[in-house]
Amino acid sequence: MITVTESIAIDRPSAEVFAFLGDPRNRPQWDSSVISEELTSPEPITRGTTLRTRMMVVGREVTFEWRITRFVPPTGLTVASTSGPMETTLYIEIVGTDAACTVRATIEAAPSGLMRLVEPMIADAVRRNLAGGLARVKEILERA
Repeated sequence: MITVTESIAIDRPSAEVFAFLGDPRNRPQWDSSVISEELTSPEPITRGTTLRTRMMVVGREVTFEWRITRFVPPTGLTVASTSGPMETTLYIEIVGTDAACTVRATIEAAPSGLMRLVEPMIADAVRRNLAGGLARVKEILERA
């Protein structure tokens, strides 16, 4: 099991940060591993919404199906895979004020089969990608 947690302070209100992170269609802007992400259920985006993501994982293009299992504006959300190469959950927590907030993101993944042999490589890639992604969220939102 891989568990990676990263956090970052963002000089924007938590509601604005949640609005950006809570819309999965924004993910390709900040997550460099994501090629595309689309809703597979009707709007509005809320608990129960389903998504499809094409992404690069350890140099391979893969597709994940996801379900939003927790959606609590403006404090956080949880997205869990329902299919894909490994069981994965993304937790996002947002704590802050009207002026600034801290985003804490945790990814839990359970590689199986041969992927378990490269679990340390996967964990390092996830850590780098998550830290870089949060830095891009900060850059995008503070620049706005």
